[in-house]
Amino acid sequence: MNKLPELLYQHIASHHIKQLELAWLKISPNSEEIISVGGAWQHYFQRLPVSGDSISDICEPLLGMLPFTKDFELPQMQLSEGQYTDISAVKDEECDWLLFCDVTEHTKQLQQYQQASNDLVLLKGELNRTLDRYVGHHVAERVAQGKLQLNLAGERREVSTLFVDIRGFTPFNESHDAQIVMQTLNEYMDGMLAPVLSKDGMVDKIIGDGAMALFGVLDSKYSNAQAAFFAAQDMLKNIATLNKHRQQQGLVQLGIGIGIATGDAVLGMLGSHDRRCFTAIGRHVNVAARLESKACAGEILVDLETYRRLENSDEFVLRRLFLKGIGEVDGYAYGFSK
Repeated sequence: MNKLPELLYQHIASHHIKQLELAWLKISPNSEEIISVGGAWQHYFQRLPVSGDSISDICEPLLGMLPFTKDFELPQMQLSEGQYTDISAVKDEECDWLLFCDVTEHTKQLQQYQQASNDLVLLKGELNRTLDRYVGHHVAERVAQGKLQLNLAGERREVSTLFVDIRGFTPFNESHDAQIVMQTLNEYMDGMLAPVLSKDGMVDKIIGDGAMALFGVLDSKYSNAQAAFFAAQDMLKNIATLNKHRQQQGLVQLGIGIGIATGDAVLGMLGSHDRRCFTAIGRHVNVAARLESKACAGEILVDLETYRRLENSDEFVLRRLFLKGIGEVDGYAYGFSK
């Protein structure tokens, strides 16, 4: 590799030094006494240091640092308001040297970068908290990783949608105290929602005494349809166990009906500028909701697409159903009788 001519090196060094406005002090060996001053001293000191001055009287940051026995550097020292200086101490054979190098612009740039970085961290934290509040921690995490897009246009993908609703809750609500109703609803909701999370599903929304869940938004070892169906089975088991305990206590027992459908949906943010929520829109979402409305207490109704993807299809009973707004469809019923 060809070397630059010495003349260019000198030009570059001279230009660089002028940009940094260097100053230097020559001091007596192993002492604080100034021998001579050079460079742009007015850029660093309020008064001109003269021979015989003590450097600690001129430059407070060096107080206690002199005399020095070996070379050292003090980076980004603030000599005055808004001005930052690198100070280098160098020992020579006959004297000691202190070199002052203005790094104000460089330091301010670093401070700006750091502030911008801090602002981004705060903004990301606020975004994550907002997403977590509206769409849940797992969805917020996928958005942060770039695995899921939340925009007005939405993202199309195949999901399985599950609707679940408590049967007989309206008359129960009308005949019991509000505090008892709330306590009971929370007990049943816990049995309904916990399986969604355990099977890598996402609770899209709670609708009165029911809920909507999505499977296929989060990573899972199951297929969408399998995860939804396994979660539904666990719901029936949880509610059966809860009802057994309630029966022993002489309390009212309530059942649940579940509908599941699988198909393409558009995932995205829905709502106004001030209030938006994450949800799925698609024909099969409506099918799942209609299937849930037809399901008896303790029954899971699935559509044809979900049925085709399940291994235990012999446990289902074919039901020809008329769904409002959709028409006649084949529904496949699974009932838990244990």
